[in-house]
Amino acid sequence: MNSPQIAPITDADLPDVARLREHWTSGEPAGPDADFVAGIRQWWASENRVGWLARVDGYAVGMANAAVFTRMPRPGRPPARWLYVANVWVDPYHRRQGIGRALMAAAIDWARSEEMVRIVLAPSEMSIPLYASLGLRPATDLMRLDL
Repeated sequence: MNSPQIAPITDADLPDVARLREHWTSGEPAGPDADFVAGIRQWWASENRVGWLARVDGYAVGMANAAVFTRMPRPGRPPARWLYVANVWVDPYHRRQGIGRALMAAAIDWARSEEMVRIVLAPSEMSIPLYASLGLRPATDLMRLDL
């Protein structure tokens, strides 16, 4: 396998994002229909999202995206921003080859360059070792209410 190329997601990449999301959901690598691509475009445009796409030989095989949160300003202090990473996914055929790590490295590098104060995510059981190896730790200072 050639090395993955990691690049920021652009509007032109959203059909590939839709294809990957459909593959993730259905388990099948079929192409999404136009309505689903339109839904991904609308969601991307309405959210404060950044993301990265992994390509091998020009073909999208993985993605990560994140929401940027800005804390309400406080007198005498700059507003703090953090990144909520979500939807990190790699095609099963390409897993365990460093692509997830490369996607997360891109997210971490971007967050540092943007002077974010933290990265937050909700890991799957399978992804915990990867995230721990990148320096993320369990966050026990949060509470939640499932509705």
